[in-house]
Amino acid sequence: MEPLASIVTQRLELRLLTQVDAAALRGFRGHADAVRYLSHQPLAAGQTDRLLNDLLSRAERSTAEWFHLGWAVVLRSTGAVIGDGRTWNTTEPPLPGGLPGRCASLGYVLHPDYHGNGYGREAAGALVRWLFTECGTHTIYAGVYEPNTASRRLLEGLGFAPDHYFTASQDTHGKALASWRYRLDRTAWTLAGND
Repeated sequence: MEPLASIVTQRLELRLLTQVDAAALRGFRGHADAVRYLSHQPLAAGQTDRLLNDLLSRAERSTAEWFHLGWAVVLRSTGAVIGDGRTWNTTEPPLPGGLPGRCASLGYVLHPDYHGNGYGREAAGALVRWLFTECGTHTIYAGVYEPNTASRRLLEGLGFAPDHYFTASQDTHGKALASWRYRLDRTAWTLAGND
């Protein structure tokens, strides 16, 4: 895959993760409040480093058609990495994934010190735009635990709609929480004036 340009928004820069981001990732991937509604418990430093290495390996193997990318969410005013985002359509690039062609998934996390400022919406919105305009994606999915009302509002504000409900007993990540899969189709996104 050719090197990807950073995505620049009003307040943020989203760029592919690098080893330089390890300390920042440890700061929020190991923070109980940051990962409360993620698919893992707080990670120790070594676990975070393994996650980062895995994401870097997947990004390196990604192609324009089949990708799994981790993005550093950088606050432009300070240069601080305040979170990370993920965009993927396969877990093992360059092999096709379990999603139908032209579908992708979106994930994001911010350090709790930066919650409530609209940074999550700004970052997720930029990744949605990138998936639709640069990757030719037709449908984007995002999973969210039911109690995570802030993330649900964020997704709904971007035009996502609930697509499938999973009971707490169906949770495979050990959180024992009900969750929703949200969906956004490019047609709906374009009709909302986003193209």
